[in-house]
Amino acid sequence: MIGFIQKVLVDIIRTEGGEEALVAIGRKAGLDEVPDYRIDRDYPDDECLRLLQATGEYFGLDEDALYRLYADHFIRESRQLFPMFYQMAGSARAFLERQPRIHTVLASGLRNEESRERVRDKFEIDQQGDDLLVTYRSPNRLCGLYEALFNRVLQEFGETGFMKILDCQKRGAEACRFCLKVEAPGE
Repeated sequence: MIGFIQKVLVDIIRTEGGEEALVAIGRKAGLDEVPDYRIDRDYPDDECLRLLQATGEYFGLDEDALYRLYADHFIRESRQLFPMFYQMAGSARAFLERQPRIHTVLASGLRNEESRERVRDKFEIDQQGDDLLVTYRSPNRLCGLYEALFNRVLQEFGETGFMKILDCQKRGAEACRFCLKVEAPGE
């Protein structure tokens, strides 16, 4: 997983609980020391998943609450580091349409070609009328996080919409598939 994901998570832990929380969560996740995650490196997926789980447990957050907290921090930090992603989009729909390319841009900093391909191959978005059909392929099964980020992107652009889950890896599907409906203000 690209280190930006873990960097945001570590920032959340520090903001919510300080260094003491970071040490405790790191231990709970099986890490002797929590790395200084870099956004241009790939880290083991299982390490991130353990950190996510340990963070939720430490702060007493269920998965949905943890993902909403994460989405808030992610949007804030990504807007600071990558303001052009938001400026170029101008709307939630345009941002979501670009999301696979944004993911690819973030992956381009990875040195290992296999890692870059793995990141690039996670998302596809197709238009079907006014809807966006998203295919998400990842053994990490973070589709709940995608939903939290979708809702937070809508909020960021002052728009409304909803996500319908068509298929889910957690229910045995080969990939998660979502139908996204986005409505601009005044629609």
